[in-house]
Amino acid sequence: MDFLRRWMLHNWWLKLLALALSFLLWATYTAEPIAEQAYVVPLEFTRIPGDLEISNEVPAQVHVRVRGRSALLRRLTPADLGISVDLSSARPGEIFIRLAPDQVAAPYGATVVRISPEKVRVLLVSRRASASPRGV
Repeated sequence: MDFLRRWMLHNWWLKLLALALSFLLWATYTAEPIAEQAYVVPLEFTRIPGDLEISNEVPAQVHVRVRGRSALLRRLTPADLGISVDLSSARPGEIFIRLAPDQVAAPYGATVVRISPEKVRVLLVSRRASASPRGV
């Protein structure tokens, strides 16, 4: 019991100072306002089957609205956010891809609120062997 008392009361002013500093840091962090900011983020299509290709115009970028602490949003760049659409199970034809906030790779503390456009139309066609006619 004497050991515990000595351990708790030894350098008590330093322990109290550490507690006060940690409280001050916590209070400063939680007092920072929450903000929302819009970013233009590149849209990436991955794992396209080798026998398919995209034949229509698809948007290269989408608008993403992000909510988080204002200091985090000031440091955030569009390169920190990314939307990747997996087309590994796609078949030839027209498909509509719904873009959801959970598809955005956002850093910890940032929440994706909205993506615009919410749907992207992709037309997939089979690749054809390029057999160009020879002759003039």
